[in-house]
Amino acid sequence: MPSTDSVVETDWSIGQVMKAIRQSGLGENTIVMLASDNGCAPYINARGMEQEGHFASAWFRGYKSDIWDGGHRIPYIVRWPGVVRPGSTCMETVELTDLTATVADILGVPLPPNAGVDSVSLLPLFKGTHREVHPYNVYQSIQGNFAIQEGKWKLELCPGSGGWEDPKNSEATAQGLPAVQLYDMDSDISEKTNVEAAHPDIVARLIKVLENCVANGRSTPGPRQTNDVDINLWKLPTPPAAIEKLLQTGN
Repeated sequence: MPSTDSVVETDWSIGQVMKAIRQSGLGENTIVMLASDNGCAPYINARGMEQEGHFASAWFRGYKSDIWDGGHRIPYIVRWPGVVRPGSTCMETVELTDLTATVADILGVPLPPNAGVDSVSLLPLFKGTHREVHPYNVYQSIQGNFAIQEGKWKLELCPGSGGWEDPKNSEATAQGLPAVQLYDMDSDISEKTNVEAAHPDIVARLIKVLENCVANGRSTPGPRQTNDVDINLWKLPTPPAAIEKLLQTGN
């Protein structure tokens, strides 16, 4: 079965790395971090695996490339003898971009203002001090569509998946779906019910947060930075008419 083979090979590969670390004599003085760069890839027969009872995206919607959480949410495992308590868990949302600030913090090396502009050190979490790392998280689909999550609210600036899953953006537009998606991730972790029409104030506020990130060239506190390229939140010349009106009127 593809799902079994993927898990077995991954488990074996990690085991080989851990074995080499132990044999080197550095097992108690080595930090091991394990993560993925994205969610499950649909082209490895994700649907077939689900028919066999293996749901790589769990209860999350979408796969690799998509704006939904199935395309982004991944496990992150850290082994650090003497610092990370074995068997402990932390439910804070972190990002792979945080590795920059984390490694710098571990080494005691200050980052210059233009480095790691979206990065926050995870060292306090490793040491057991669980606290909010990011007031909000910003990310994109493979087509460059933006999303932002703040607390329970997740806003996606596209009508469809933003990736390979149906409905794709063009399909969603043809179906007359709204230009943006808003989900209450506390009550709708699978992103099934778009509530953007019921919360225009939240949509407008989160769009402003995204615009401020672009204007500041960063999502963390610090000196304003210049973006390397022009950033278009909408991947269009202007926001859709309904969103433009919302931003102008605030309702």
